[in-house]
Amino acid sequence: MSRCFVARVVPVAVFLPMVCLLQCGCPGSAPRATPTTNTVPFRGQEVELRIPRSLGLPAAWDVLLQEWSSQSGATVRVAEYSAEEESELAKSLQQESGTGGRVVLFPLNRLSEIDRVLAPLDFGGGSGLDTKDIFKGLRERVVSRERSVVAIPIVTPVLVCYFRRDLLKAAGLKPPETWEAYQTLLDTLDRWAPGLTAVEPLAPDHRASLFFARSLAFAKHPENYSVWFDLETGESLVQSPGFVEGLAAAQRAWQHMPSTVSDETPATCRRAILEGRAALTIGYEPASADRTSPQVKRAAGIDIGVCRLPGSKRTFNRNSQRWESAPGGGIHAPGLCGATGLAMGITLPSTGSKDAAAWNLLATLTETQFESAWITLPKTPCRESQVGGASMWNEDGLTAEEASQYVDAVAQTLRDPQLVANLPVPQSEALHAAGTRFVTAVLAEGTNAAQALTTLKAEFDKIVNDIGQDNFRTAHRRGLGLASPSQLSSP
Repeated sequence: MSRCFVARVVPVAVFLPMVCLLQCGCPGSAPRATPTTNTVPFRGQEVELRIPRSLGLPAAWDVLLQEWSSQSGATVRVAEYSAEEESELAKSLQQESGTGGRVVLFPLNRLSEIDRVLAPLDFGGGSGLDTKDIFKGLRERVVSRERSVVAIPIVTPVLVCYFRRDLLKAAGLKPPETWEAYQTLLDTLDRWAPGLTAVEPLAPDHRASLFFARSLAFAKHPENYSVWFDLETGESLVQSPGFVEGLAAAQRAWQHMPSTVSDETPATCRRAILEGRAALTIGYEPASADRTSPQVKRAAGIDIGVCRLPGSKRTFNRNSQRWESAPGGGIHAPGLCGATGLAMGITLPSTGSKDAAAWNLLATLTETQFESAWITLPKTPCRESQVGGASMWNEDGLTAEEASQYVDAVAQTLRDPQLVANLPVPQSEALHAAGTRFVTAVLAEGTNAAQALTTLKAEFDKIVNDIGQDNFRTAHRRGLGLASPSQLSSP
């Protein structure tokens, strides 16, 4: 489906008395100034706007695009793609774009498939893009390739911990800063929160991300740039001691949760604590201001706290092959980002012009008109400039103060230079599916967890071999935002 918006000629009202004064002048008046001409900087260019059909972009975008066309002189051709066409997105973006380039909105987990055709956004000249405003960890660890930002993040959900602050305070307890402290709260739940439960998002679409997010505190040492695969050989690292400890921590926690936890999503976990059924949970805030979904019926008299996912005081260092304490005796809590989400980037015409209209349209949609463009569409805080207002993006359940806690927890996670991109390599969908099968096997009664982890490593290694070791190594470096070997050798 395509729609086209063409620049309009807007009539200018002329007042006769003013014309008379300008033409005839007045005694003693200054010489008449030379009239200026309004210019349209991208006249004659066409920009393709490629967007997911599933979003059902609102009519407000029609008006926004028409206004942009009038001011810029360019036309916009909207092309929607279906979920089934996502796997072919990389191939379709290699096709020549219009004279003004292409702006594409895409699932964040597809970035490693399409990153080579996206233009680096750091070199947009007068595009108006402020990539430095993106949270530092998100900018450098997730949306950069070869040290250049290639995508503007719009939706980047990260898991956080929700807890009953009123109950913890009454029991003289503190929010969990480590997974060990989190486990202690689970072990003593019947004492500080009698009659309540704890839940985590273990529904099929979320269980792999939950396991990976928990394991990072043990598996991602600050000295180790990669967490999923060996940077030189491409061998999977999911059977390393850090992931083994992450699995053990997960199993200890899941023993305290009801059998129905295997159906819980981040949304239902959040609802469980807001409605007074759970005292401790993991989830995230809705990314859309959708008013059609059922509103949460918050329990009366409760007080919710929100913090980052817990971390660990010790992490396995693959370089030294030993467990080491966090620097300064602190807590190491790297977050996981990119399993889901949305981002925008551009492809340029074959001329590669920095004057292409796509630069300006991208800046309009992601910066200058962001609030109006995304008022009813999915979005999460991704920038420093959004911290002040993001707490008001959703009004479903949390108080203003609690929502501010959530935004702060997200900002802390995404600023962290130890932030980890979820499987930033080709075939990430297949790798994530293998992770889902692994956690499903662990949840099954009688399954040998160690054997399940061995199977996961074997599945990861097979996918790497199918891609080809050299191709995978190159893509892996790109996914980590590292410079290519040629860049490293240049003076």
